[in-house]
Amino acid sequence: MNTLGATWRGVGNASVLQRMPTVEDLFEQLETTLALATEDAQYWDPSLDIVVEILGARGALFPATDPFFRGMWMAGTQNMKEALPRYLSDGWFKNDPREAVLKRMMEKGHACDHDVFPDRAIKDQIPIYRDYLYPLNFGVSYCVRIITPNGYWALAIHFDNDHPEISPAAAILIERIQAMFAKATTRADELAHKRIATFAQFFKGTESEVFVLDVDGKACFSINSDGKLQAQTRMNHLLPEEVSEDIVAEIRELCVSDPNLSLSRAFQFNTDRNNTNVLVIQIPPGLRHFFMHFKVCAIRTECSVATGLKHTQLRENYGLTASEIATVDLLVDGNTPNMISDILSLKVSTVRQRLKQIFEKVQVNSQVELIGFHNRL
Repeated sequence: MNTLGATWRGVGNASVLQRMPTVEDLFEQLETTLALATEDAQYWDPSLDIVVEILGARGALFPATDPFFRGMWMAGTQNMKEALPRYLSDGWFKNDPREAVLKRMMEKGHACDHDVFPDRAIKDQIPIYRDYLYPLNFGVSYCVRIITPNGYWALAIHFDNDHPEISPAAAILIERIQAMFAKATTRADELAHKRIATFAQFFKGTESEVFVLDVDGKACFSINSDGKLQAQTRMNHLLPEEVSEDIVAEIRELCVSDPNLSLSRAFQFNTDRNNTNVLVIQIPPGLRHFFMHFKVCAIRTECSVATGLKHTQLRENYGLTASEIATVDLLVDGNTPNMISDILSLKVSTVRQRLKQIFEKVQVNSQVELIGFHNRL
């Protein structure tokens, strides 16, 4: 399709003609779609479809530069997503010679295969091109540097095997696309932080401290009572210094797990000084964005001796798990199953099923009876 000017096409066999979109039309569509993407991450894929149409490409992929994000968050056109499993399973990602293109991209803002492999005859002998990219007709790619709140990421735009290098006209279009994506990713990050702050308000006014952990579980930030992110804090502000590396590894595993699993973990620590509960929850995907470092929310509560004794009884005498005890605590604090589902990032049906299992273990028949049982412990 010619996107450099207004052309016309017939609609079926009718004599009515419909104007095909110009580049400016497509940029207007891209602006609208990116605005939607700042609110809802599912719109990043349609945004890339429009980029492909603007440049006359075949497909595009927007993977994270940070390897901890890869495989968890990725935007792309359908054909590129379909080609990705083979790129991984066949091991083409190992020692990919196009890393040199990425390096050039970081220096110039955008780069092309031709910048690194100008001789087509030499390129034809490189296995990844000959055996993987050429058969898919993805033999030329532009790498575009996109600034996100998490540093520079690479937008890979694939063209057919004989596409020319980046022209001055294409470079102008790419610069417009870069500016629009930079604006959109910044806005999306701002909205996601506000949503996480709102999520933390569940615990405002309680004795709990709220933390967020980055994607690999190494960096930890606290959230104050107003929902604002504090400076980076040490992990032992969240966990007692005496905890084992196994627990730290378990939390990190939660951080890098599939974001759609809505996992949570509850931990209880008894030290000479106090009793501590830590509830670690995956931040629901609807609250964050794929370029955000923050992956899980942790709620740390210092328990009274009486509360610690109740937890011990529930665990040792009635066989409740840490997650079940955390659910009981939330219920006793006045949260409904719907509210608990929001806090734990679980389906309401899952919370109700968990409560049913708790009822059976402690031999009660309702939420009211469970609260009364808890108060009598």
